[in-house]
Amino acid sequence: MANETMGIALGMIETRGLVPAIEAADA
Repeated sequence: MANETMGIALGMIETRGLVPAIEAADA
């Protein structure tokens, strides 16, 4: 359970960092 929560948290952080980068590349 702890690993799952950690994975979700890391995934959200990664997505937050990734989406602006993708948008910047598209722009």
